[in-house]
Amino acid sequence: MEKANKIEQSTELRQRIEDVGALVVVEFSGLTVAEAEDLRGRFREAGCSYKVYKNSVIKYAVDGTKHAPLGEILKGTSGLAYHEEDPGAPARIAKEFIKDHEDHFGIKGGIIDGALLDPGGVDRLAAMPGPLELKAQLLALLSTPATQMVRVLNAPAQNLLNVLNAKKDKEAA
Repeated sequence: MEKANKIEQSTELRQRIEDVGALVVVEFSGLTVAEAEDLRGRFREAGCSYKVYKNSVIKYAVDGTKHAPLGEILKGTSGLAYHEEDPGAPARIAKEFIKDHEDHFGIKGGIIDGALLDPGGVDRLAAMPGPLELKAQLLALLSTPATQMVRVLNAPAQNLLNVLNAKKDKEAA
């Protein structure tokens, strides 16, 4: 690969990942074309960007950025995955893909806000809920007190109704 081409690719990659919170680096060897296409499709469906780069291109792209520590894990074949809004999405896809392709696919590591992650750290990142799940949890948390308040306010009326129904049933018997 020509040096000018590498520089162009690394400059383009740097622009794409500069504001991304997390990157995941995967390794693959022996994946069939169909398996590689399946992996790309899974990343695409989740809204992730995924591409295989030469390690030198990734190193030039992350050099001098918050992602610079990533250079330590770039050996062998490297695929780079990221999502602009959900830092855990690429980790979840990679973790899921590993289940069926353990022999040919693995997670080298990742980086989140400048902190280098080992494969275990990427697993923990995958376990984190995404933005939609967090919003749903927050909404449930905020709506719980209101629901409980309605129950408390309705309790005296419900209790009175229960007493009146009991008296009616007693008189009818």
